[in-house]
Amino acid sequence: MNKPNTTRRPSRGLMGFPSEPQKDPRAVWAEALAGDNGGRRTLYLHIPFCRSRCSFCPFYFGPATDSERAGYVRLLAKELNDWAERLSQYPINAVYFGGGTPSDLAPQEMELLLGILRNRYPLANDCEITLESRLNGLSDRKIDTAIANGVNRFSLGVQTFDTELRRRLGRVSDRETVLETLGRLTARNQASVAVDLLYGLPGQTPEQLLADLETLLQSGVSGLSFYRLNVHPSSVLAGQIAAGTMPPVPPEETIYRLYELAEERLDAAGAKRLSFKHFSFDPRERNLSNETSAWKVPCLPFGLNAGGRLGAYQFKQVGTPESYRFRVEAGEKPLERAGKLPPDHPVAFRLAGQLNCRMTVDPGFTAAAAPPELAKAVRRVLREQLSELEREGLTAATAYGSWKLTRMGRFRCYPVGRRLMEAVARCWEEESE
Repeated sequence: MNKPNTTRRPSRGLMGFPSEPQKDPRAVWAEALAGDNGGRRTLYLHIPFCRSRCSFCPFYFGPATDSERAGYVRLLAKELNDWAERLSQYPINAVYFGGGTPSDLAPQEMELLLGILRNRYPLANDCEITLESRLNGLSDRKIDTAIANGVNRFSLGVQTFDTELRRRLGRVSDRETVLETLGRLTARNQASVAVDLLYGLPGQTPEQLLADLETLLQSGVSGLSFYRLNVHPSSVLAGQIAAGTMPPVPPEETIYRLYELAEERLDAAGAKRLSFKHFSFDPRERNLSNETSAWKVPCLPFGLNAGGRLGAYQFKQVGTPESYRFRVEAGEKPLERAGKLPPDHPVAFRLAGQLNCRMTVDPGFTAAAAPPELAKAVRRVLREQLSELEREGLTAATAYGSWKLTRMGRFRCYPVGRRLMEAVARCWEEESE
């Protein structure tokens, strides 16, 4: 008789996956590089510093002086140069400067880093290079330097155009400054300009969200990333809500109504869906970095606190300036952690990509990533789960053996994905019993 499995399985989801810590991260990195066989890939550069903290952000690292930032950029440039030759075998499809606040880089610092990428890395002919930016401090010189050195997409965290709501969230710029900056970017006609909007903000009304969407549609931007606010327990915002100095987050039914309202308005405007949370208003916006991330393609990490993945492993770089400086100056890849992904990860990756980008799940296509001896079980489990989700109003069967997410399914995409992935993972657990 098989003993019941009493081990608590780590949760699987669209954003992250459980992994088994490895003793020697740098040896694992070398192993992953040796086993790399090409395919799509991205490169992520992390600029950790922010001049001010948004109240909803749980990742605030702190500000930096000009000399501290310049010193960090020199180290980041060295890390990029040190690994360029070993990472030159396969084209890079997307580069993402994330943070923190990458647009706080001085023009000469942007030029240095982008020059290394252009001259030493095999950027694909259609490589998307995104600079994550704040509205405050994005000068004309910075914009022109970024564009002249290959940046073809700007991602701006607007969150809301409403000045009062912005100030509550710790955002510096008012509505007029936001629109002025977006106007300077779009007028150049040189890059995709995409903005983030949040819904489910404390005190946010349907009228405020609709006003944000109307402003967005008139702004001339190329794309929208539409995110639900997640109040992290460690954030300033969580403390403000608990103390009663900020209104509570709206109830679930109100948040769903905000999502529904946005879908209806964007559909009426003819926006093209790139994923369950990304929309395009013109052909220039591809959001390639997020799309490839959704499919969990290899992501090569650079910089303090950067995360990535390659082969069957996830990687995390060191998180303190001292450790980063020591490792980079020694010529080492500054890795703090390597984790081996569970054996079901190829199937989970296909699920993540389909749910995010296609908003559809095809059990046959998904099961094809499983070992032959498990493919039948994976297909069966997915059909059972998707049928159950259909009864709950989250999916709808098609005539071709796949299931599409309904509007409620898109709204609840993360828990739907977690449920499907955990059901699939049991196929491996049952085989091992």
